Amino acid sequence: MKRSRVINLDRMRKNPLEKPLLRPLTLAIASITLAACSQPEQDVQIVNSVEDCVDNTTLTADQCQAAYEKALTEAHRTAPRYQSQSHCESEFGYNQCYQTGNNFFVPFMAGWMVSSLLNNASNTYNPVYHYRNSSSSYRDRLMTADGSVIGRAGQKSYKVPSTNLKPKPTVTRTVSRGGFGAVASAKSNWGGGKKSSWGG
Repeated sequence: MKRSRVINLDRMRKNPLEKPLLRPLTLAIASITLAACSQPEQDVQIVNSVEDCVDNTTLTADQCQAAYEKALTEAHRTAPRYQSQSHCESEFGYNQCYQTGNNFFVPFMAGWMVSSLLNNASNTYNPVYHYRNSSSSYRDRLMTADGSVIGRAGQKSYKVPSTNLKPKPTVTRTVSRGGFGAVASAKSNWGGGKKSSWGG
């Protein structure tokens, strides 16, 4: 076996700059990934009337009335739209949809979110909808207008990502049959990363 007479030790050594550059880059990527995946959660209550709001939250009667009006405004702006009543009712249940002035069908608002951590004077009280499709794994769940799942209907309180408390995009398209549940499924699997199929 022939041995080399000259060994260049400098060539065999690892570049001392390699590790220090690689580690911060790896840590930075990991930090960005974790920040994107983890969103702070807040406790919210779902109320379905001004009276329910007064009885079960810390808001006053005037604040509850204002919250209800804001939620209705948001519902008119962001509710999922359907071309037909049958498509809407297949997702939200019989007699749970109504026709708008633009001849679309939208589900009735099942309630709206109230969080004690938010500024009541400027908060957008996002409406929620009761998803009743019997063939879906999301049956009996409450969802926001963009298909984000809040939890099973009837709970006293819910933990939701803070992004669910922000205003939703204005609806510009209609939902196809099964579309609302499909978007809910995508949001559940991908952490809310998929854009709604009917939003702006």
